[in-house]
Amino acid sequence: MSYLTRIAACGLLLSLSVGAPSANRADEPAVAKLDAPANNETPAASPGERDEKAVIADLRDAKEKLSAAMPSISAIGDADFRKESGAKLIPLVQHTSDLLKELAALEKDDEVHQGLNDDRCQYLALLVALGDDNAATVLEKDAAGAKNVGAKSALAVGRWWRNSKDAAAQEKILAAVAEMAKADPSSDKLLQTLEIMARVGAANDELAIKVVQVIRKSMTGDAAKRIAAELDPNGALRELLDKPLVVAGRTTAGKSLTTADLKGKVVLVDFWATWCGPCNAEIPRVKDLYKTYHAKGLEIVGVDCDSDDDTVNAFTKDKDMPWTQLRDESQSEEPWHPLAKQWGVSGIPTMFLLDKKGVLRDVDARDGTDAKIAKLLAE
Repeated sequence: MSYLTRIAACGLLLSLSVGAPSANRADEPAVAKLDAPANNETPAASPGERDEKAVIADLRDAKEKLSAAMPSISAIGDADFRKESGAKLIPLVQHTSDLLKELAALEKDDEVHQGLNDDRCQYLALLVALGDDNAATVLEKDAAGAKNVGAKSALAVGRWWRNSKDAAAQEKILAAVAEMAKADPSSDKLLQTLEIMARVGAANDELAIKVVQVIRKSMTGDAAKRIAAELDPNGALRELLDKPLVVAGRTTAGKSLTTADLKGKVVLVDFWATWCGPCNAEIPRVKDLYKTYHAKGLEIVGVDCDSDDDTVNAFTKDKDMPWTQLRDESQSEEPWHPLAKQWGVSGIPTMFLLDKKGVLRDVDARDGTDAKIAKLLAE
């Protein structure tokens, strides 16, 4: 990943240097450039041209000064910080960008050359955020190429940060990036761009969530799934809200159950396991809910995450839990219920509420469960 994704994740400007690898440089050549000892293989400089060793030394110095002036990348999303520190930061970032351009010009390997240019785009993004119109012009020119995702992404990130207090402007920026994501769903650069936008500088929480939704809906691959889950663990669940949902499967008695047969009932779906301490703590409350509302139209369906039927059946009999429990035979190998995995339930206990029409109305029904059930029964 590029340096921006790393520092956005850890909150420190640790990799703001030519040494940070870009997404497309699997062998991290720029790191080697900085860390390898000098040798006789460095190309000789042309007349009036500095050699790589001199440029890299200057880059190290520039990186140290910039890191001291902006120790956290999250600061760039703060309008007050940009206003107070912009005059000091712009020449430092510009100098670093110029050095990267100089080093790229000396590089003979096409892949490393492109990587250095991609790194420079990220510094230009910082300049755009700080209000440098020249940097925006450079990126706009580079972004004119249909395949120059690096420049387009950097321009979007810079403008996103620049508009950290303007939700309307950020909506338009996100819409443009979302179109890019649809067209190129496997792009590492676009995934990094969206992650940065979600982590740093969103005008409000709702916009940050919208960025994650773009990742979840448009980007492909395990990295996209991991990042979306990390940024918004309950996002996949929220997407199920206000839509019909059928909970169906094998019961611990070896029979079948589907909530499609429970229309006209309010259904509490409880994802749990006998080995789960918080789940056990909830049992008395769930039993009280069943006792209070079952005769009025409440049904409870347990989605159990244990590895065998006997454990569940013995436990529920001992605890006097009369409602049906679902457990799939595949759980003998992996206890987590397939429905929990399918719907993005990342922790238990988790409770859903289905209304009388079978529409999912709540994915966080542990909070205010009693009142929520009463309201749905009254509808």
